[in-house]
Amino acid sequence: MPATLSTTINYSGMLSAKTDESTRGLDAVYSRGKNGGATTVYSLEFALSSGFQLLPPTQPNISETASLTAPAPETTERTQEYNVIQIFQRAVDVSYLKQSNRDLLGGVNVAGQANNVPNELDFQIGMRIAQMRKDLNFTMWNGVYQYTKGSTTVAPRTRGLILAIQTNRFNAAGDPVSQGLIDNALMNSIKNGANPMEFEIWVNPAMLMKLTDAFALIPGTNQPATRTEGGLAYSQLLTHFGPLNVMWDPDIAINQIIFANIGAMAIAQKPYFDENGNNLGVLFYEPLAKLGASERGQLYGELGVDYGAEWHHAMIYGIGA
Repeated sequence: MPATLSTTINYSGMLSAKTDESTRGLDAVYSRGKNGGATTVYSLEFALSSGFQLLPPTQPNISETASLTAPAPETTERTQEYNVIQIFQRAVDVSYLKQSNRDLLGGVNVAGQANNVPNELDFQIGMRIAQMRKDLNFTMWNGVYQYTKGSTTVAPRTRGLILAIQTNRFNAAGDPVSQGLIDNALMNSIKNGANPMEFEIWVNPAMLMKLTDAFALIPGTNQPATRTEGGLAYSQLLTHFGPLNVMWDPDIAINQIIFANIGAMAIAQKPYFDENGNNLGVLFYEPLAKLGASERGQLYGELGVDYGAEWHHAMIYGIGA
């Protein structure tokens, strides 16, 4: 629906968002991820990592006589992880009458007040960009993989980190969060090639409260020394394998703890080249053909989640109250 006088009324007063506009996970990747948080790709599918696995260690038991004959050959197989980019697209449509209607105000007004959105088209474009960032943040965590090669009707969908983690995926089976639960997950992640010292703990805000409550029960926890403050607010947890920073993001499920190696992550970005070979960028705005007295345009981008090797991350799911 285009923005018209009836759908976007002008108001006065401070402009405030009623929804959470934060994209905490996405911001972390862009600030601390590999390659500055962005990987440029030029195809729909892109490679993440190539891995191999050795056998569990054993003590050789080879006699001199046995050594005269070579043992049966062994082969180490390799695997490849990959993901796909997907389309992010939003459109705007603002009528001429709405765009030019800057002074008429609705609601409660007193003398001297002015419209807080003097340019409706710019405002609508900005909101579509904010929505796309929120969509990308959600997809980075929760994206469900979908790809049918050669199909124009089945949408490619990138795989998010939570569903990507398979090797170090641990089921709490309803047990509450505890130091033991976390340490066991870290211990088993080490066996599978992960480095816990590269992890950041990412949780839902509700799980952050449970983490604080669980670790506050550990002997040696200090309360504030003053009489004018109380309570605990952990931003770092000390595990048996070292301290881990704790972050929160509402897009993570309440019963999950994600051990993300942010330094191994990036957003895969596929630039768009027009018919003249000009690079229009990764996320760009372009006007659309007019159907009447309105300004129409679209934002378009092709993005995906580059999480590197999935065994460089870990998670606990199914955590109880």
